[in-house]
Amino acid sequence: MESYEFVIQSKTSDIDFINKIVESYEGVGFIKTVDAKKGVISFIVTKDFRETAREIIEDLNRNHVKTEICEERLWDGVL
Repeated sequence: MESYEFVIQSKTSDIDFINKIVESYEGVGFIKTVDAKKGVISFIVTKDFRETAREIIEDLNRNHVKTEICEERLWDGVL
């Protein structure tokens, strides 16, 4: 099954909150911290939830949680 990865820039102080929001959407995907000091995270989702993930990221921005998609790509499977 194809999975996608959104590489996201956020504030370091928001990483835990973003993770909790994503967890509340059970089964959509998961957050992996790439660089905690720089606020870089990865949101990994299956093909079926790709647009849902984008909507979650956009909704966070509308609600004062800065999230910028730096890259969107096929996930290489590396944790």
